[in-house]
Parts: sequence; C-alpha cells; structure tokens
Amino acid sequence: MKEFTILLLGVIFLSLIAGSVQSIYADHILADGKGIFKDQNQQNFAKTTDSNSKYQIHLQVEIRNVQGQLISIAETNHGNYIPEGISDLVFYEKLGKKEIVIIDNIKYEKVQYIDSPMKEDEVDYVSIWALMVCGEILGHGHKCVSVFQASTDVGLIDQTDVVTNQWTILRELD
Repeated sequence: MKEFTILLLGVIFLSLIAGSVQSIYADHILADGKGIFKDQNQQNFAKTTDSNSKYQIHLQVEIRNVQGQLISIAETNHGNYIPEGISDLVFYEKLGKKEIVIIDNIKYEKVQYIDSPMKEDEVDYVSIWALMVCGEILGHGHKCVSVFQASTDVGLIDQTDVVTNQWTILRELD
C-alpha cells in the first residue's frame, strides 16, 4: 500500500524535468545491491537521519482551498533520497540556483524548490511527498522514481485545493 501511495499521490513532475527527460539506469543487479532499486519494484532509499547522510531535507506543505483560504500547513525535517548518483544529478542539474550556507560549522550547498503536485482524484489523504524524475531505466522500462521523498502529517486534499510544497534541500560539501 505504501508503494501504491508513493506512486499515486507522490507523482510530482518537476517542471524543469518535464522538458528534459534523461535516461537513468538501475544497477540493483550489481553484486553489492546498491543502486536505485532494491529489487524489481522497490526503490533503495537512504534516510537523512543516518549519520553518514550527505543530504538534509526540510519540506513545508501548504494546502489552500480554491478561494485561497488556508486549510493546513505541515512540515518535516526528515526524508529519504536515493543514495546513488541520481540524487546528485537532480540536485545539481534540475533544482535551480544553489547557495553556500554554514550550519553548526558544516558547509552545505542549499537549494529551495517550490512545486505544486498534480491532482487526479477527487479527495485524497496525502502524507508522502516526492520529487520525481522519469525516464528509461535499464531492466524496468519507462518509469518515474522518487528521488527525494518526505512524509508529513496526513492532509485531506480536495480536487479543487491548491497544494504548494516548499523543499529546502541541503547537500553537505566535502
């Protein structure tokens, strides 16, 4: 059910990616098992809470009705990312201008990205949000994968509601 929710509710096409789909490949067939996928259907994620994580994610989700009235705001400071090169590719090439920040004596590259996920159903309960990339994946055909992902409190979203996700992603500099 979680995978279904991710695919159905987390379908967020980056406007920059929509015009420049690139081929990506799954190397889960390698002996070390590292890559985009754990197996034929499940993605391989690293958590931003891991001590060796190179990424930090902050997500703020704002839901407004069609008249612009605020319905809810949800936030999280934790998330997941694909530990292989595709996260770096999306971070550097698709998410816009970066700035250098220092937090607790650690130097990071910071990007802020705002998107509005597409709605297909009448009413949804959404708690998993994702930045997606789509392309041809060796051994999987044409697929969309969740490169960055975050979970918030569940929000009830009507078809006419406007959802705005503000992603702040930090990548630790070596």
